Amino acid sequence: MNVSLNKILKQSNVLYLSSNDKLCKQTVNILKLFFKKIIFRDNIEKAILAFDSIFIHLIITEIDLYESNGIEFIKKIRTINNKIPIIVITENKNIDVLLEVVKLNLTDYIIKPTDVNKLITSLNISAKKIYNNGDIINIINDNLTYNYLEKSLSLNESIINLTKKESKLFELLLLNKNKIVKIEDIKKHIWIDKEVSDSALKTMFSRLTNKIGKDVITNSFGVGYGIYEK
Repeated sequence: MNVSLNKILKQSNVLYLSSNDKLCKQTVNILKLFFKKIIFRDNIEKAILAFDSIFIHLIITEIDLYESNGIEFIKKIRTINNKIPIIVITENKNIDVLLEVVKLNLTDYIIKPTDVNKLITSLNISAKKIYNNGDIINIINDNLTYNYLEKSLSLNESIINLTKKESKLFELLLLNKNKIVKIEDIKKHIWIDKEVSDSALKTMFSRLTNKIGKDVITNSFGVGYGIYEK
C-alpha cells in the first residue's frame, strides 16, 4: 500500500457515538487532528440517521450511553455493513460484555481513560481497513473509477480532475447509488444555505458530463440525478 495512513484518515469521515461529557470532548479534540469530518451524535437514533445520510468510513462508539446500549447500535450497523471499522471506547471491563462485542467484528476495544497512543494505533489499523475495503477507490464501471483521496476520476486510465463542487456532487450520487437524488437535496448539499437556480445546477452537470460522458449520470428531468450500476 503506497498511500499514507494519515492521508487516508484526512479524507475520511468518522461517526462518533458518545455521551456528551468531558472525556468525550477530549476525544473529539484528538480526532480533529486526524479526520476530514467528525460526525458526533449522543444517541443511537441520531447516529443511525447520520450513517444513512453521510458516507461514513469509521465508527467510534461507547457502550454505556445515557438511555441506550452501544452494543445494540453496533448490531444494527452490522446488519447494514459488516466491513466498516468499529472502535469501542468504554469504561466497561466486564468480560461478558467484551465477549459479546468481540463477535461483532470490532477493530479495537479501548478502556477509558483513553490512551492517545493506543487510539492512534487503532486509527492506523482502521485506515488500512478503509483502504482494503475499497472505500478509497469506487469502481463505477469497467472504464471509470473514482478516487476519494485525490478527488479525481480515472477514465480508461486517464485522470480527470474535478472541482470541489463537482467532487461533492459525485460523492453524493455515489452515496445514493441506484436511486435518484432530488434537485433540492443536491442544492442543499453543495451550496448549503445559498440560493441557486436550476440553471446553475444544470450548467455544473453539463460540465461534469463533458468530462466523463453522458452515460454515467442518469437525469430524471425535473426531479433529480443518479448513478446506476449497469
